Amino acid sequence: MSETTETPGTQGADEGKRVIRGRVHLFEISGIKINVDYSWLIVFVLVLWSLSAGYFPLYYPNYATQLYWFAGLVGTLLFFSSILVHELSHSLTAVRSGIQIPEITLFIFGGIARLSQEPTSAVTELKIAVAGPLSSFALAGIFWAIAGALQAHAQTLIVAVFEYLAWINLALAIFNLVPGYPLDGGRILRAVIWWRTGSVARATKWASDIGKGFAWALMIFGGIQIFTGALIGGLWLLFIGMFLRGVAAAGYQEVMMKQSLEGVRVKEVLVENVVSTAPDLHLDQLIDKFFLRYGHGGFPVVQDGRPVGLVSLSDIKDISPEERGTKTVREVMSPLSDGLEIDPDASLVEALKKMTQQGAGRLLVMDRDRMAGMITKTGLLRFLEIKRILEE
Repeated sequence: MSETTETPGTQGADEGKRVIRGRVHLFEISGIKINVDYSWLIVFVLVLWSLSAGYFPLYYPNYATQLYWFAGLVGTLLFFSSILVHELSHSLTAVRSGIQIPEITLFIFGGIARLSQEPTSAVTELKIAVAGPLSSFALAGIFWAIAGALQAHAQTLIVAVFEYLAWINLALAIFNLVPGYPLDGGRILRAVIWWRTGSVARATKWASDIGKGFAWALMIFGGIQIFTGALIGGLWLLFIGMFLRGVAAAGYQEVMMKQSLEGVRVKEVLVENVVSTAPDLHLDQLIDKFFLRYGHGGFPVVQDGRPVGLVSLSDIKDISPEERGTKTVREVMSPLSDGLEIDPDASLVEALKKMTQQGAGRLLVMDRDRMAGMITKTGLLRFLEIKRILEE
């Protein structure tokens, strides 16, 4: 649906799962990290409860309570597996088109895949967008076939689980085909308009406006439901509408931002005379002498006159005050790599793309072996704001 960023976190001990900014890394599929956001637990419990204590007992009575909860658990797990398949279909299509997908995150509103870059052509955009709904339609057919095959051999409740999964995948496919960005239908519409007009900005504007209109419709309908007594359903529609409206607006802003950055070089906006820190400095000293003193969100780490890494607030915010007195910058910094460097003659579009790919808020500008300065995402946004004001 949209791009997201990640920041290096801490390594947990519970079965090797990695915790990153409110997410748990579960496993990888074809090099794509599958994460679960903590907010996903809320909807998981809601779906499990609604199936086990509501839907199945209401429409399929006279079964033991344990069976209802077992059926509800199976249905819930397969429901979220279906969402994962939907997102994987987008992601694997993108990978085949040359776009890297670092991760997929399941969260309260479904699933979201992080693209390392936006599609470079309308055809690529169309292929990626269509893949999700097609997979959901295919899953609906598969679950219908399973339900039909079990009809004469299994209990009605078991058949009901697969019928529910067939209906929910069908609904998921149809909902995602609404022609409003960031839904799949909105991306399909954007691809068609992009192909017809040759302008990705105009295509995104149209698809985004329709997406915001659909989001407002959901919020209004949710408000009506709340006032008529359907509190939970109304709130759910209200929150989904707010989320879709925010993403639709952000999608258009991102395209306009990239267009504004075209033709501008890193060396034109980099920060020179950057304050740097040492790798052996303790974190409590780093906080007092650098973060609190200068107010920056991150600093280069320099040893013997050469940069060796970057350290940011996100690297230390989850470390306890006690550990800050013993841990050093070297232990938490991001070691310098090609992903955290940028050439001064590179474009700002390339710098923004690299920040997105690395989940970084800043890059070191390296002129051969010399640190020429630093460029930050905050600085890019400030540059864009000034440019917008001067062009009004």
